[in-house]
Amino acid sequence: MLIVSGVLGFAVGAIKFPTWQVAVESAQVVAGIVQYPAGNPFYIYHVKLWTILHQICAVLLLSGVSEISLSIALSGLLGMVSFQALAMIVYALSADIALSIAAPFVIFVSHVAEHGVVYVVSLMGTQHTYGSIGLSIIVLAAGLLGSGCYRFGWAVLGLAPAVHPSLGAWLWLTVGITLIWDSGARRVLLSETWRWFAIGAAATALSLLIQLTITYDVPPVDSAVSARYVRAFVGFWDSHRGAVKPESLGVLLNAGALVLSSLWLMIGFADRLPHPASFLLRLIVVIAALALSFVFVSWIPADKIPLVLVMLIPARLLNFNVMIYVALLFGLLGTHRKRLWSQILTLVLAGGLLLGGEARAVLVLEVVSLGLILFGVLTKLRERSGARSVEIPPARSSAEAVAARFARVVSSAMLVWAIALTWRLPAVAPGFLDRTNDPLFAAAAAETKGLLLTSGSFHLVQLYTRRPVLIDGGGLDSLPYAPESGPAMDRILRDVYDIDLFHPPIMAKGGGVIPHIVNKTAWEKFSRERWLAIGRQYNVTQVLARSDYILDLPVAAENASLRLYRIPE
Repeated sequence: MLIVSGVLGFAVGAIKFPTWQVAVESAQVVAGIVQYPAGNPFYIYHVKLWTILHQICAVLLLSGVSEISLSIALSGLLGMVSFQALAMIVYALSADIALSIAAPFVIFVSHVAEHGVVYVVSLMGTQHTYGSIGLSIIVLAAGLLGSGCYRFGWAVLGLAPAVHPSLGAWLWLTVGITLIWDSGARRVLLSETWRWFAIGAAATALSLLIQLTITYDVPPVDSAVSARYVRAFVGFWDSHRGAVKPESLGVLLNAGALVLSSLWLMIGFADRLPHPASFLLRLIVVIAALALSFVFVSWIPADKIPLVLVMLIPARLLNFNVMIYVALLFGLLGTHRKRLWSQILTLVLAGGLLLGGEARAVLVLEVVSLGLILFGVLTKLRERSGARSVEIPPARSSAEAVAARFARVVSSAMLVWAIALTWRLPAVAPGFLDRTNDPLFAAAAAETKGLLLTSGSFHLVQLYTRRPVLIDGGGLDSLPYAPESGPAMDRILRDVYDIDLFHPPIMAKGGGVIPHIVNKTAWEKFSRERWLAIGRQYNVTQVLARSDYILDLPVAAENASLRLYRIPE
């Protein structure tokens, strides 16, 4: 089941939804392919951000793999891990292979898992490598442990912080709390599978050692000084660290996951599940309870809480249950797949999500969740009273046999239907234009001296050109992850963009990027003398802007949408 769901997910990600991947851009710097001057804020971010993805991608780039091929492979990896993660959650509870393979397609096609809190949840088709694969990795670890795949599951758990340090750390914390609650799982870990966790943790430790001894090259900055810039950015620019609205769908899904998992544990249905599945339900309860408590933490002003907590974004733990909620519904329904009510609710859930569209998805989730609670409680009450539960009519044969066959038909039909709808989705056409196939980017890449200055919210320009850029205007939210870059970023924003980090223009607030309209207005007023001064001060030799920017500089290359300017020596 893991192989099939992984292959299908990889195919969807790599063939239907390939995109550039931001991790490849940092890998260029880690590999030494793109070199920056010391103290550049974008360079500080590249070498400060730790993930094993950079290290693996750097090795592949040095071995000759192109940025385009690597981005396509990572796009497939996002699809593979997300599909495997969701499939394992369903399988842990239902043990139904067809239902487990079908569920990720239903979730992906309906976009029902994309109601992220503070961060958007994207299973694939996104350039934001870290958030997508980081969330999928911790869900996969939970699903593996819940399915009884202890060796692989504990190894993935040990490796999780190397993939995404903050999400991996939150997973370690919640699993630790769950082990205190679940003595049976604790005994299994201590007596049988601790070695596998040790293997994963050792890989994490090795990756961190490589980061600290080879990659990390950040100039020392007084922590009080850097904290001032981080808190200013969070207060004025950041869109990820604001107060979470308690009525948001992501918060409600966490509350629903908490209620459903707690109810299944309390009314005794966990007794008929394998112990690993009960561990999964306990883990979901712990994560939901902790994540909901973080909603209140998000209401505290950033200058009133420790800086490390600001950087970890605890509220993003809410996205765990946002991603798995529908998989949890499918799994719990699968525990009663021989009941008539369970099969009806399964059809309502799958059909409603596939046919109803995003507008009706919330209603479908409400109906199925309430139905699952109602019929689950009634079923337990009937069992305790000695009465038979509502089942498929026997029709001269065993009711269970008829129900089992019908359940297989429902799961198989849903699988075929969901795959067909997925393959009919319009494919992403990123174009993958870079220095190897686009004349303008090739002209930028041909310049071997100095830095490239980019306009507005342009992003991934370094990836396209293999040129060091002065600052990434489309990714200013790198500052909280690299506080040491604060003074340099503020200086560049003032000198080059006429923007004050501590008093940004109204259009920049909450966006984390340099607005093009603000940038265009400032640059078109710059004289040739000021451009020459910027070139000398920051060693900038070229400027990349949209074609509607009219700058007092000679044009080096242009196309329908972009214009590359040259700063004369």
